[in-house]
Amino acid sequence: MIAVDRAAPRELTVLYDAHCPLCRTARQWLYRQPTYVPLRFIPAASGAARRRFPLLDPAETLRDITVVDDAGRVYRGPKAWVMCLWATREHRARALSLAQPTLWPLAKRFVAWVSTHREALGGVGRVVLGGGMSG
Repeated sequence: MIAVDRAAPRELTVLYDAHCPLCRTARQWLYRQPTYVPLRFIPAASGAARRRFPLLDPAETLRDITVVDDAGRVYRGPKAWVMCLWATREHRARALSLAQPTLWPLAKRFVAWVSTHREALGGVGRVVLGGGMSG
């Protein structure tokens, strides 16, 4: 479960796999969302990511989406996805619901499954997240 009520973040930096089609599509989708909390995007394992977050394992940030808040708290995988949704105006309520004990196990399994199959889901992500099949 995620506790977001303590000293709520004022900014989130999202480290994403820039070589993954689904990850790029998700990044574009998040970028287009109106937010309560600004989202900054940095390709995982890039020079910029290594300079800004030298203590994070680059291989781990490529394996799972990683979010770092302005207080230095690190969220990986399902927690990172929920934090991204929490930052958006349209999906904050959904994020808070997913973080509840009744839905959290399902959210974790879903994100783990998507992460495992992300290469195969690249084209599907463009359709689901509104990017269409081109580009």
